[in-house]
Amino acid sequence: MNTTTNIAENVLLLAVARVSMALALPTIGLIAFFGSQWLDGRFDAQANHVSQRIDTVTVTAARANDSAVRANEVAGKVNDRLIAVETKQVQDMAANERFQNGTLNRLDRVQDSIVGLSNAVAALTATLQAIAEDRNRPPAP
Repeated sequence: MNTTTNIAENVLLLAVARVSMALALPTIGLIAFFGSQWLDGRFDAQANHVSQRIDTVTVTAARANDSAVRANEVAGKVNDRLIAVETKQVQDMAANERFQNGTLNRLDRVQDSIVGLSNAVAALTATLQAIAEDRNRPPAP
């Protein structure tokens, strides 16, 4: 029985070995298939994540571009306003200078008039003193 058992065990062992050899390639293929599916899922998730990040960056860049365009438009308007203010300031400075020159000319004329009036008052005073002295003198014999 020992020999029969050994033969039966060898036959059974041989059958198991043949079945395992026959199933080894499909098992490896199945493991490779599941592994590639898992990797594809990971790559797809990463691609989706990268795509979302790109979309976010694109939206942010578009907003920044819109802000830059608005800032450029505002800068143009500010530049126009600044030119208008500077022009107005130059015109006002010229008008102020004309006003000051006119005022100085009028003040010079007023000063000349005051000097003339002062001279007239002095002459009138001298005339009145001369008349008063003539009245206070005794008549000439």
